[in-house]
Amino acid sequence: MIELHERTRRVSPSRLYEILAANDARSLVDPLMGLPTHLNYLKRHGIAVHGGDLLDWFVRVGEGIVVNDQTILRDSEVAEIVEMLPGRIYPVDAFKAWEGVFFSEEQCLYLGVWLDNVRNLRSDGQTGLAILGLWRVFCYWLQKSHFPDDMPDVPPSELAWNYIRETESWVGTNFRRNTVRESDVLATISAHTADALFVAPPARNAFRTADARIWMWEAWWQGNPYFTIEHTYKDSLFGARSADAHSYTRSIASILSAAADYPLIILQTSERRLAEFEPLVRNARNNIEIIAPHTNEIYLVAKK
Repeated sequence: MIELHERTRRVSPSRLYEILAANDARSLVDPLMGLPTHLNYLKRHGIAVHGGDLLDWFVRVGEGIVVNDQTILRDSEVAEIVEMLPGRIYPVDAFKAWEGVFFSEEQCLYLGVWLDNVRNLRSDGQTGLAILGLWRVFCYWLQKSHFPDDMPDVPPSELAWNYIRETESWVGTNFRRNTVRESDVLATISAHTADALFVAPPARNAFRTADARIWMWEAWWQGNPYFTIEHTYKDSLFGARSADAHSYTRSIASILSAAADYPLIILQTSERRLAEFEPLVRNARNNIEIIAPHTNEIYLVAKK
């Protein structure tokens, strides 16, 4: 049994929107976006958003709920995702390594079927929506393995149908260009011009203690149950080269330096880590406001 963290990252999109509105910022870049549901919220409130991440499944979801303005998955298309299609040969043993460890034999079978069906979808938008819906199935199964008596047994195809159909509510347009990209932090920052940069720095060595749901879903999308997240982050800004405290501080400083042309920098941290980041932000900008609605949700708002 794996440990499930309470949350992968605490981001309040409504709070972020309030900060942007108060500073008349109409566009934002998040180079460490993670699961980009907060960018979808900002998009639906008229903000042009640009996100980046190194994990492919985060980017794929972004193509579904950030870039995509109108494509949805209709009932007939969802049906072709959640069940085996006649005449198609499926990799039924693709996730056998997880059988009896994380999932049942039936669940592992469906993981292989769904991966194959999703890869045959006709558009990036649909692919992203399907990955998001199936991610919720994946989380449901892992949660139920911890609390088997508290959650009802739902057939895999029915559970997948319900969650995928719900993704339609994420689709909408702000009549602006919104993008996501698979790239490291500095490349994403330099690729865009925007009113604001939002960054929520990961903890030092975070790639070694990442929420299991994150790396396992990337493993699913890669079709490799033995995938490890360390490989993806190996040569990245917050990979092994920033493992020690000095290198990590240098990485944060390089982000602030790269963002010199952004009118607004919003760095999210916690009360515990505020003393770590505040001197770095003050060294980069003179006009600093600290917004602290919660001990685990503190914003350093730096203006030019």
